[in-house]
Amino acid sequence: MPNPLFVRYMIFLAMGLTLWLFFPFLKSFFVALLLAIVIFPLHLIVEKKISRNARLNPFASLISAAIVTTVLSLILFLPITLFLFQLFDQPEKSVAVVRTLGARIDTISSYLPGFLAWLKDPIDTLIEVGKVHKDTIITTMAGWFGSGLTTFVMMIGEMAMVVVFFFFLTWYGRSISLFLLPIIPLTRAVKRKFIADMMTTTAIVFYTFGGVMLAQGLAFGIFIAFFEGYNPFLLGFMTGVAAIIPIVGTALVWIPVALNEYFQGNIVNAIIISIYSWAMMAFFIDNIVKLVILNFVNRTVSESKSRINEFVIFFAIVGGLATFGFWGFIFGPAIIAFTVSTLRLLRQTHRSVHR
Repeated sequence: MPNPLFVRYMIFLAMGLTLWLFFPFLKSFFVALLLAIVIFPLHLIVEKKISRNARLNPFASLISAAIVTTVLSLILFLPITLFLFQLFDQPEKSVAVVRTLGARIDTISSYLPGFLAWLKDPIDTLIEVGKVHKDTIITTMAGWFGSGLTTFVMMIGEMAMVVVFFFFLTWYGRSISLFLLPIIPLTRAVKRKFIADMMTTTAIVFYTFGGVMLAQGLAFGIFIAFFEGYNPFLLGFMTGVAAIIPIVGTALVWIPVALNEYFQGNIVNAIIISIYSWAMMAFFIDNIVKLVILNFVNRTVSESKSRINEFVIFFAIVGGLATFGFWGFIFGPAIIAFTVSTLRLLRQTHRSVHR
């Protein structure tokens, strides 16, 4: 019979070495794990339908994992692909737009309407200061662009690793669960409760963000259809995708549109677009509608006894985005769900001991 203390040391050593070995991929792995937990019921449904075919039955799990992974890949990479295609489809046009914007900055004050004439002198002064420090500004912007490009490339790499881990976790999810769950020294009911809470909370976040993306896309797409020269479907789609980007969000779409109207001399249109976009998307949908959707999804998906307060989930999303960046909208609620489940377990254990 092996020494229990020695076995514990061996377990901690093995776990430490494994974490050390895969440390660069831990974030991608845990994101893929949470996604796999949420989408696993869908994987089982697809697998059951495929297994009805006698020829495909031996490969049902593999085919189902490949299908749901393909869907996830489209969700992650299709918006980026469409954005890059629109950006580089006609590179000379993009360069011309940038040059035109740079040339018009010098005369930006001349486009001001009469009721904003008091801004002319401050803007002209700011432009002159910018010309004096032109080299410094260009160097700083180049640094920002390089840093942003590096972050973008790293994010693409993380997405690729998430897809790879997601495929194998989905394919071998049942085998991994059957191997690991018996090792955890908790009752089967407690383990099921933990998994259910994690799955429910992560699903709530996914459905909430899906509803917010849809609301943002429809709000801007329908609105911009009243202005000539724009593709409402493309801009609505890009607005929905931009809604989940931390800090900047939908401003990546509506600010360039407002500037385009401004430099074309359509000052009123630029003001209307700016006011509507900020009030409707940056404030109303991002703060009020998001909470309404979160509350509805939370009440629909969760059981009344184990439901986590929607304000807690909301601040978990905000904290996750601030701490972990793009993937924080998954990590934040997952950490809160784990913490709440642990506290509930301790509470139940405390009650059973004092009975």
